[in-house]
Amino acid sequence: MDRYLQKESLSIVFLGEFNPVILQPYWLKNKELIREEEAKNAKVSVIHNELVKYELDWVGIEVNKHRCEFTTTKSPYFEPLKDLASSVYKILRETPIKSLGINHIYDLALPNAEKYYEFGNILCPLNNWTDSLNDPKLLQLEIFEKERKDNKNGHLRVKIAPSEPKILYGVNFNINDHYMVESGSLGTNLEMVEMLEANWNDSIERAKSIVDDILTKTNLL
Repeated sequence: MDRYLQKESLSIVFLGEFNPVILQPYWLKNKELIREEEAKNAKVSVIHNELVKYELDWVGIEVNKHRCEFTTTKSPYFEPLKDLASSVYKILRETPIKSLGINHIYDLALPNAEKYYEFGNILCPLNNWTDSLNDPKLLQLEIFEKERKDNKNGHLRVKIAPSEPKILYGVNFNINDHYMVESGSLGTNLEMVEMLEANWNDSIERAKSIVDDILTKTNLL
């Protein structure tokens, strides 16, 4: 995958019941999770009881009543992102959380137009559509693993679509590695934090393995 990789992003998403207005930049600073300079220079989009959204230099944070997301597009900060998300909910111990998603996003640039077409044609044979459509192309593919291969409570979802226009022959992989509490109801935040920390390295390796497997099957590795 590395030979084609143009951009890599990662996000951690918690679903549950949140009080968004708590997670302001200076709250993070006061809990010694970020530096004062980072809090001061935060690019705030909105601070409201229903929604908080802002960016630091290395992480974006967005929280509403039912969803909390930490995102970075800088791979050296993947580990600090996990540490920040874990630390927040070790402090906010009473927050009920029912599920966790680790989202791995890769933008690849394939070598040329021929390989780009072949990639889509192998994933979804386009001759199945030639009687119905003129010059069919694959736009988006989504694969869902309802029961995880590793037998953990949750699922895997893989989306493959074109990358942003500035990446020539670009392909975007979006892999949602999703975990839930056993009951499917609201669990304790520490249960989710422990799940995040226990599965972190495996999740990263699993996502890369999925991409490499698809590239191999489409004659790119």
